[in-house]
Amino acid sequence: MKLVQQTGILEPQFQEIVKNALDKRVFADVTTPGADVEFAIEHGLGFIPLGYLVIGQDKAAVTYNGTTVWDTQNIFLKTSTAAVALRVMVF
Repeated sequence: MKLVQQTGILEPQFQEIVKNALDKRVFADVTTPGADVEFAIEHGLGFIPLGYLVIGQDKAAVTYNGTTVWDTQNIFLKTSTAAVALRVMVF
């Protein structure tokens, strides 16, 4: 699958994104504060992450982006269910 055209401008940026995603990641264990309540996960990566994966959870819930803009230190998420114990990989 070709994601970007080889223009000479976008390709190096794409390669850096992939490198960061594969080489730099943080795992976090959190318990959510409540249903549809935003919470922060401190990642400390020094750059705004590409995304996250929920690796495990202790009950049925949907995890989704919060309304606060991610930054170089934190991502902000919500879950549809209160008090969910999550294991999240941020990359």
